[in-house]
Parts: sequence; C-alpha cells; structure tokens
Amino acid sequence: MKILFPLALVVFAEVSFTQASPATPPATPPSLEVTATNGDGKDEQNVSRNGRVPLVLVRPNQVVPVTLQFPSEKAGFPVAATPLDGGEVTGGRLVVLPTGKVIFTFKPGPAPGRYRLLVQTPVEQHLLEFYVVDPNNPIRRSSARHN
Repeated sequence: MKILFPLALVVFAEVSFTQASPATPPATPPSLEVTATNGDGKDEQNVSRNGRVPLVLVRPNQVVPVTLQFPSEKAGFPVAATPLDGGEVTGGRLVVLPTGKVIFTFKPGPAPGRYRLLVQTPVEQHLLEFYVVDPNNPIRRSSARHN
C-alpha cells in the first residue's frame, strides 16, 4: 500500500501539470489585400495588419469600388461586409470567387468622419476604414489617422 500512494501522487501531479499548461495563443489573422478608390479617384492598394486595413480618404457620398483578394483556397466562402458607422454596401451576395477576389462597392454617408466596414468570412474578419473628408476643411492623411 505504501508503494501505490507515491505512484498516485505522481499521476495526480502529472495530470495537474498538463491541465495547467497555457493554451495555444490565437493565431494572427491572415493578411488581406484590399484595393479601394480614394477621394482623388486613384486606386489605393493596402494590406491588412492584425485584421485592420489602413485608412482610405474619400469624398462625402462617394461610391467606392472595393476589391478584396483572398487566397484562392477560400473560393466559395461567403463574405459579409457590414457597415458599422453608416453607409451602404452594394454588390449582391458576396462570395470569394475562384480567383480569390471579392468585388463590391461601399458608399459612406455625407457627414465627415470615419466609416468602418467589417468584412467577415467563416474563418476570419478584417476592419476596413474610410474617412470622409470635409470639403470645407480638408485634412492631411496623418491627422485623419488619429481621429
């Protein structure tokens, strides 16, 4: 009986140590390539970093063509593009094409300020940000990032 007790203690210690091990940290979201037309009518190509896409400056009520580039392995995945601060998305039912592309338009509202767009697939999400510039009070790109 004296031999079994230390063995049971070792087994208990092993189970406790295994259960106390830290969980695997969450994976960094994969990067996403985004092309969007800015307020000057030029296409800006950006890549998401930690699920966030750099800010794009646009005009009030501008219809902004947006192209997302996912890996082609995600072809067929449904995509939801949800405006968080107003604005509207057009493009019908969004699905990753065989090329990995998703194409739609986003139209922010008329008021100056930040308009966020949450893009989600079943396995990841990204935040796109657009900033409507006040035509009566233009700003530089660097100051828009801090608002």
